[in-house]
Amino acid sequence: MAEERNEDLLVERGDDGVILVTLNRPRAKNTVSFAMWEAFADLLTEIEASTPPRALVICGAEGWFSNGGDMKNPPARGEGAMNLAARLELGQRAIRRLSALPVPTIAAVEGGAWGVAWGIALACDVLIAGASASFGAPFVRYGLVPDGGVSWYLTRAAGRRIASEIVYSGRAVPVEEAARLGLVSRIVPDGTVVAEALAFARGVGDGNRHATELSKRLIHASETASLENAHALELAYCHQLQSGEEAIRAREGFAARSAARKG
Repeated sequence: MAEERNEDLLVERGDDGVILVTLNRPRAKNTVSFAMWEAFADLLTEIEASTPPRALVICGAEGWFSNGGDMKNPPARGEGAMNLAARLELGQRAIRRLSALPVPTIAAVEGGAWGVAWGIALACDVLIAGASASFGAPFVRYGLVPDGGVSWYLTRAAGRRIASEIVYSGRAVPVEEAARLGLVSRIVPDGTVVAEALAFARGVGDGNRHATELSKRLIHASETASLENAHALELAYCHQLQSGEEAIRAREGFAARSAARKG
């Protein structure tokens, strides 16, 4: 992978079209600083404006995803509460944009994903976690409310009562519980998380990027659409894709494999 150097946010671009982003502040449990949010926002702008990659994978350095936002080093502008507000607003925009990217996004969580870092992970389409990973939203303990969309994602996935218990207690949520609640896609052995996430990313859609993008749009729309509206969107996307290069190539490949088996 070709690597772009940024001290705290590493971006590696593979020849396979997969981008790997590493939160790289192990000295501070990979907490996300204002400068990191800015660098991440710049990357999202680039992805939005160029030919989309195959997928985007996000991980943390040295076996730990992230402890959340950097509370010790607020942005160097504004005063008092505005320091926190400036960082939160930038982070919120970045998380919304991450969720809306036209490519599959995969969170590779080792160790822990706490606070707003859990929001980053939940904003991804797929969350692959290590067997000893844990998650948490301890905002109330610090006199704050959940940010980064954590309460929104938790409520939609697990319901109001479970979300309330997790947020009010600020407790750790073990990976097995998170999976039962629909917050984790796949649990893999510790130490293999990033490799598993990259392997998944490389195999996404068998290279059919347009079909993958429209499938993502369909899944997102289905969260709020009626079945009737979801069916209408399915029809529109199928009509759009059926005569496209990807569908033709897939049909030809299927026919060739069938002929080979019969021969």
